[in-house]
Amino acid sequence: MENGNTSGDKSSVKPIRCKAAVSRKAGEPLIMEEIVVAPPQPYEVRIRIICTALCYSDITFWKLQVPPACFPRILGHEAIGLVYYTTSHFFFILYPF
Repeated sequence: MENGNTSGDKSSVKPIRCKAAVSRKAGEPLIMEEIVVAPPQPYEVRIRIICTALCYSDITFWKLQVPPACFPRILGHEAIGLVYYTTSHFFFILYPF
């Protein structure tokens, strides 16, 4: 990852390039692609993902061919990571444990 400034100085934060497993079509294999992620907006954080998994709801949306099917999409909403950058609007972190 590039430019992980954690100071809250938005002027120095740039979009980053990273890899993602992208679902392009229902039921087809995921494709590893390089994607561009925009800088965090107010009240958002940038997290460096260490590990992620697909759960049953991800598999359901991956197989779904009727609305609300939406492709391409990046599956995996359960992740472990480190806060890499916060905006000046971000005040606290909740720990689920």
